[in-house]
Amino acid sequence: MRQTSKILAAAALLGSAAVLSGAADAADGKDYYKGKTVKWIIATGSGGGHDYYARLFARHMERLLPGSTFVTINRPGAGHRIGANLIYAAKPNGLTIGNFTTGLIYTQIQNLKGIRFDLAKMSWIGKGASDIRVVSVANTSEYKKWEDIANSKRKVKWSAGGVGTGAWNDSFLISEAFKIPYRIIPGYQGPEAALGMLRGETDALVGGASSGMEYVRAGQTKIILRFGNTKQFEKLFKDVPDALDLAKTEEQKRLGKMLTLYGQLSRVVAGPPNMHPDRLKTLRAVYMEAANSPVLIEEAKRSHREVEAANGEETTKMVLDMLNQPPEIVNMLTALTKVKVPMIKSSGKVVEIKRGGRSIVIGSKGEKYTAKVSGSRTTVMVNGKKVKRKAVKVGMICTFTWPKVNSEAKTVDCKG
Repeated sequence: MRQTSKILAAAALLGSAAVLSGAADAADGKDYYKGKTVKWIIATGSGGGHDYYARLFARHMERLLPGSTFVTINRPGAGHRIGANLIYAAKPNGLTIGNFTTGLIYTQIQNLKGIRFDLAKMSWIGKGASDIRVVSVANTSEYKKWEDIANSKRKVKWSAGGVGTGAWNDSFLISEAFKIPYRIIPGYQGPEAALGMLRGETDALVGGASSGMEYVRAGQTKIILRFGNTKQFEKLFKDVPDALDLAKTEEQKRLGKMLTLYGQLSRVVAGPPNMHPDRLKTLRAVYMEAANSPVLIEEAKRSHREVEAANGEETTKMVLDMLNQPPEIVNMLTALTKVKVPMIKSSGKVVEIKRGGRSIVIGSKGEKYTAKVSGSRTTVMVNGKKVKRKAVKVGMICTFTWPKVNSEAKTVDCKG
């Protein structure tokens, strides 16, 4: 896989060079967009950082391309793979672009199911922010600083939303590289990750710096390790050690570089392969014009967001660097797909279904249990047959197999 990525990376660099040389003497590309509609596919649901940055940049790129119309379309599912597949398969006419998680780089290296894209071939327009990876603990934790975790004699309990999420991957990689005894406990979605630490259920959390910052500001949690820096939290991080400074082995250094680069590559925007050269050049230029415009920067600040943009050429290089990992890191990422999670089972009658089956509530002995149902990670069965989550109906008797109660289900097995 690493060799394949290198070949694709080389091809992508040649493609980028052709784009730049071919577009140099072209007519002003902005004229093409007069009267045109640009579809911006967001590979996640509404709300949250990915959705915010997409809509922010779409509004201001529309403003800077007179006569154009930008339409944002949410296409969530399969850990951003559905949205990325749609972008990749679009016509390369400069009228379809979109954004998705940087974590798809891991997904491609791992060669997971459902991938119909090659990130090395995509037409990269830019990236809008940095969200460096950090390790945090509760202020009441026995672990007061990173050295306490690095030298722990017992298993450090890391929280994660689910298997294959960023927190899951990074917890595994950090623990393996720094030889820390560990256990990753999935099922802690959103704010539950920080609350789990405050309740003493888990010890540590790794994630983007912007996530959970309200708990840091409230003095409930603190950051004890970072991978790189960001101007958004530069003052806050002045006394927090950088993982690269602590790295001793080659494996730790390579992991530190990868996670540092991962944090710099936040809010990425791309189009399909082989996009028309002049239109790619135009979209890249307008993207950076929007990123540097005082009105966009001020709007972001009002929402407590920071813009740390990079152009399409820089973003392309960072993506290719991320894809070209040494065998040690590739082996660790591959090992991630084989990690088993202890599961428990809960059964009862379905009493409520929310959001088309994305959330299913069962009742048993006066108690109610709610399972999150992922379109990619949860297997749903009805009467012994694999089905879509919307096939589950109120009144059915279902068994949830999950890592913890009221979390994302690994399987939902129903009868009725």
